[in-house]
Amino acid sequence: MSDQYDNNFGTQEDKPPKSKSKSNLVQSIFNFCNVLIGVGILSLPLAFKYTGWIIGISLLFFCMGAANYTAGLLIKCLNYKEGIYTYPDIATIAFGNLGNFVTLVIFTLDLIGVAVSLVILIGDSLQLLFPDISLISLKIIAWVILMPLGFIDLKYLASFSCLGILTTIILAIIVIIDGFARDERPGSLFNPMKTELWPTDWNSLPFSFGLIIAGYSGHPTFPSIYLDMQTPNNFQKAINISYIFGTVIYLSLAVCGYLMFGNLTKPEITQNIVSTPDHLIFLNKFIVWAVAINPFTKIALILNPINLYLETQYQSSPCNLWTHLRNGCYIFIKFLSRTFVLTAVVFIAIKYPQFDRALELIGSFLFYAIAIIFPSMFYLKLYSNSLSWWEWLVNLLLILVCTVLAILGTIWAFLFY
Repeated sequence: MSDQYDNNFGTQEDKPPKSKSKSNLVQSIFNFCNVLIGVGILSLPLAFKYTGWIIGISLLFFCMGAANYTAGLLIKCLNYKEGIYTYPDIATIAFGNLGNFVTLVIFTLDLIGVAVSLVILIGDSLQLLFPDISLISLKIIAWVILMPLGFIDLKYLASFSCLGILTTIILAIIVIIDGFARDERPGSLFNPMKTELWPTDWNSLPFSFGLIIAGYSGHPTFPSIYLDMQTPNNFQKAINISYIFGTVIYLSLAVCGYLMFGNLTKPEITQNIVSTPDHLIFLNKFIVWAVAINPFTKIALILNPINLYLETQYQSSPCNLWTHLRNGCYIFIKFLSRTFVLTAVVFIAIKYPQFDRALELIGSFLFYAIAIIFPSMFYLKLYSNSLSWWEWLVNLLLILVCTVLAILGTIWAFLFY
């Protein structure tokens, strides 16, 4: 990337100060993996219950391949011209102000929605551990802990990403250990439940669409992680490793969870474990702690694209804050902005504790649009004159197939709700 801004963003002199230290390949992989791999994997056995083995595994690998491919397209679009730094910037260059508005709404709803859901999850999990403290107080405590994380460079957030990945792996290991510790069904890997090759109820199949794509929809954060890489040319290598590692975790938990509980699988596999007689009691605390800790490692990373977008907007505003407010003033403006974003997220989580349920209704649409449909559309628009016929075909098929999946998943979610 060139360091020079184009006319939409001012000159290099007006550019917001950036950290001199950037993330190496390993740190970038940690950040990518932390965005992708979350507690949502606990719902993958349920997705396999809806799909059966053949469709479930096929859809998982389709989402992996499609999202991995469009991640590369997104970075190509980011490098289309100088001065593009965020996901909405790409939409503006590709489709003008209307494209920017539509994408910005979905981009913001996606990231804010996920962050709010994670704060709600933190509060609910901590209340199981500390029942004497009110839910509102626990969310305010979470706000205090999360506040300094919002100002840490991505290079150093990689350490928290490592913790997030570790807690997710621990969750998966706990599920598998519990399966090998039982001899009787349900919940045993030695004596698995009956499973199906194909869906037993085809009307339930669309419920799986959003559950599976959710693990591959970290695209809004990719530009900021990419721009923070010491060697941006390693992006594709980093994203490939992250997607392969994530898929191994996803597939392991989905397969083991579905084998353990079959058609008795609940929305989160940990619900089956803690509600099954004679489960390993000591694992219960580990599960709750892991679920509580995991979101703390993700929220700063998820909100970073919004913060970056706002800071570029301050620069391109009529008063051009970066020109007139330098050094300490820049830090103060950045502090106010990032504090406001996090406070808004926690406020929504307190005011609307069922917000995560509303997000589930439109999750299929948001995830497919952000991860696959929009990047393919941007790529076709920006590089239309230089694409081969097969690139056109592949991207048009991705747009068509994922639009159908998004629509069906959203309609079925509303019917289910």
